[in-house]
Amino acid sequence: MKKTLSALTVLFFFSCGVFADGSGTTMFQVLNIPITARDGSLAGMNVISSQNPVLMITGSYDFYFTQAFYLVDTKYNSVCARLPLGKSSAFGISVVYFDYGNITKTYSDGSGGYTENGSFGASDKVVALSYGLFMTERLIGGISAKYVKQDIDDVSYTGYASDISILYLISKKVAVESGIANYGSKVDGYSMPSNFYLGMFGKVTKKTEIIAQISSYYNDDLYNLKMAAETGFEKLMLRIGYNFPLKKQSFFDANDSIINNFTLGIGLNFDFFKLDYAWLPEGDLGNIHMFTLRIKI
Repeated sequence: MKKTLSALTVLFFFSCGVFADGSGTTMFQVLNIPITARDGSLAGMNVISSQNPVLMITGSYDFYFTQAFYLVDTKYNSVCARLPLGKSSAFGISVVYFDYGNITKTYSDGSGGYTENGSFGASDKVVALSYGLFMTERLIGGISAKYVKQDIDDVSYTGYASDISILYLISKKVAVESGIANYGSKVDGYSMPSNFYLGMFGKVTKKTEIIAQISSYYNDDLYNLKMAAETGFEKLMLRIGYNFPLKKQSFFDANDSIINNFTLGIGLNFDFFKLDYAWLPEGDLGNIHMFTLRIKI
């Protein structure tokens, strides 16, 4: 066990140094948006993500439908399915669509001012295929392949990214995971929002879970520690998360306050379906409200 835990830790820090090619502006930030309301309310961690391939081996067919009212007039929708392939492996597919709404076109009037003339649309699309496998009784590996497309007016950008993750079950209640998310080649000179992470989660009681994750978004020069907890009472679930920035950037200082780093959520669990809600504050930009319907077969 000690050798496995050491290997996961080394993988995290080694990956941060080897793959990093310097900070700068990244594109396809849609890849960092939580895919379900539960994910969002628990600080959007990779180690509990509904899209995480090492968590897909549940023995049941799970389908997620998410609608989020993001910022201003934008809308976010996702559909995710997790399908078992026997007792030791599973397949997953997800589709994400982010609509930025109508944006007014502005032109210079030649005298230092601007004039408006028409509008244009913009959107992001993501399609991901994932596979998770029990490699031993305690070790699970997972991989995902992602196709990303961004449309802005009559201009389009296309990219490809991948996730690789390894989870080790320390016991029936505690697990540790390390992985690389959204790793891919540059598109039009811009890097992917790659994330190297190391996390741990454990059950305190049957319905109470605590999660922690340290992440390095090296292309964005961001590092953070995320912590979250989930507990339940009968059919009601309560969730809370917090994001501790480990490196402060002046770009985010205007909205950098304690409350803006919190995430909150509730859920209602029934026999074959669940309803989840997440509240994600974004400071002066407003609040994000995310809703997810999960159907279990």
